[in-house]
Amino acid sequence: MRYYFLAGLAIPVYILLFPVYRLDITFGLFGTYFALILPYIAVSIPFNILLLTGFLRDFPEEIEQAAVMDGVGLWRMAWKVVFPLMRPVVATLAVLNVIYVWNEFPFAVTLINDPTLTTVSLGVSQFQGVYSVDYGAMMASATLVLLPQFVIYAAFQKQVIAGMTAGAVR
Repeated sequence: MRYYFLAGLAIPVYILLFPVYRLDITFGLFGTYFALILPYIAVSIPFNILLLTGFLRDFPEEIEQAAVMDGVGLWRMAWKVVFPLMRPVVATLAVLNVIYVWNEFPFAVTLINDPTLTTVSLGVSQFQGVYSVDYGAMMASATLVLLPQFVIYAAFQKQVIAGMTAGAVR
């Protein structure tokens, strides 16, 4: 099963752009936010699964065994024991996925045709016309696009570093 997720990572995302475009037209999703949400989810699943399973593979069994000995049920062990220890990995995934979706341009420019549904990355590109470019407005908007990313990373910096080094040799 792991090899299927690795294969999902091996396929470049933008090769899927035309098939996703055709599927969106077939299912009547073209030009909606839902046309973007589904590919974003599908593209992020392989990386998310591999990072989570890599972390859980090294999860100490002793903690789970101690919880079972204390009489904790499966759901309570998942939410009260395992999930709090997974906080660094979940924070890492959240930050990486938010930054990916925030910066993603090719899917948005292809699948959104309504100016009222413009994403942030599409908004920055609208300062470039056919014959002119408003460089000042483009740089200002690019700065405004970067600021939330810096804030999100700064807020979760400790968890991201802990999550990225979770599987490292100790």
